[in-house]
Amino acid sequence: MQWIKAIFIGTILIGLSVLAGFFIWLAPVGAGYSAKVMCSAIFVNGLTSSRAREEDVLADNNVLLSLITTNVDLRNQTVSAHAFGFRKRFAVYRPNLGCTLADDQAHIALLRNSTPVIRPITPQPLLTAALPANVDRRALNNILFDAMDEPGVIPERRTRAVVILHQGKVVAERYAEGIDADTPLPGWSMTKSVFNVLMGRMRHQGLMPDVHDPVLINEWQAQTNDPRAAITYDDLLRMRSGLAFDESYWNPLSDVVQMLFIEPAAAGYAVAKPLEHQPGEVFGYNSGASNVLSAAIRNLSGSRATYLNRPTDLLFRPLGIDDAVIETDPDGYFVASSFMHATARDWAKIGQFMLQDGVWNGERLLPEGWVSYSTRPADGDPNGTYGAHWWLDLPGGRDEDGNPRADAPTLPDDAYFALGHDGQSMSIIPSKDLVVVRFGITRKRGAFDLRKFIADLNNIFPDAPTVPDDMPPSDDINSDNSAVEPSDG
Repeated sequence: MQWIKAIFIGTILIGLSVLAGFFIWLAPVGAGYSAKVMCSAIFVNGLTSSRAREEDVLADNNVLLSLITTNVDLRNQTVSAHAFGFRKRFAVYRPNLGCTLADDQAHIALLRNSTPVIRPITPQPLLTAALPANVDRRALNNILFDAMDEPGVIPERRTRAVVILHQGKVVAERYAEGIDADTPLPGWSMTKSVFNVLMGRMRHQGLMPDVHDPVLINEWQAQTNDPRAAITYDDLLRMRSGLAFDESYWNPLSDVVQMLFIEPAAAGYAVAKPLEHQPGEVFGYNSGASNVLSAAIRNLSGSRATYLNRPTDLLFRPLGIDDAVIETDPDGYFVASSFMHATARDWAKIGQFMLQDGVWNGERLLPEGWVSYSTRPADGDPNGTYGAHWWLDLPGGRDEDGNPRADAPTLPDDAYFALGHDGQSMSIIPSKDLVVVRFGITRKRGAFDLRKFIADLNNIFPDAPTVPDDMPPSDDINSDNSAVEPSDG
């Protein structure tokens, strides 16, 4: 009888420990994630409340998130979330800034009072064009049909949008029900690549120093002999800062999850991380690096108002992108790692801007060589998968041991990519004059084969005309895609 009693008591204690752990550590994460993601899906992306919860939050049956209750206030444009009445979190929508987490009603009021005024942008719609005569229309339709299809009974692919630009014009696009060309969509870690472009714009305007200079972070440079003061912009852009950071999305207590959904200052959280390696020596993909760059842009901008207008004034306005927003943390810093929303066409427009070597409407807006710099691996990098906040390869090219797979679909050597959580992607193939964006809620790796999708499209489009030897190249791409598997960030 004694052992039965001991087992009974032990079981109760374990249950109480699990319950305590849930309310202390897991419930706040679940509530913060649910409130933020639903707020953006409803008030930025324009989805219904039910779709936002069932797809954007609960797709593929996350047990933790199913225990979170959400409440949507359409009139006040807020979402609250809690676990059995405890650990309540709020997210509030603000024009031009999207959704931001808040602790209570007083915090919501404070955030609303700090919303910047941004001048309207004159849109520059992309032109459309007929499919080139030498592209197999039936083959293209089959590829697009497969991308939008659900092979199984239960949806897992959930492709929401595909847009294909050829020679700078839309030649094909597909949208899921309830999504169209005017629907802003979240890019998640594709935001990192956009911040590369923003920093290129700042460099072109003389608003930031050389990328090999130490990054301007007051907390690092104010301390005597702080080794982090040696970290350069290049180290951060290439994910070689040496800062300790856990990028495990599956772990609710990891740095990336805590930074995005618990900490009041994503940038501040990243800036406070200690060094784990010497700067510039070890590649370690992490979202903290991007948010350190966000803090640096804030420091370089002088005033808060100037900082909050940087993406609009330097990037969105020149490209005629009028519906994009980059959301901030509660402390007012852009979440440069994860929280940009734009229509599929506008995401594609940023890809086209890169393909054109930073020239738009005949005007150079990026420094000469910026695209080349961004799309080649660091000197001495043995892997070669990552440039400066741009991927140089897609998943699926190597086996678990890192060896090339003979059966992997082949991608062009000059292709580069912006990739994001849940299967978001932007693929740029200069040798085909092709830009392809794909968005969805795809959480199972095997549900959609992005590598095959891009390889199939590459195979049916003609090669771009070659540039004569006596003409300067429109884009100087130097990349190596023989590398370790990219993250889905």
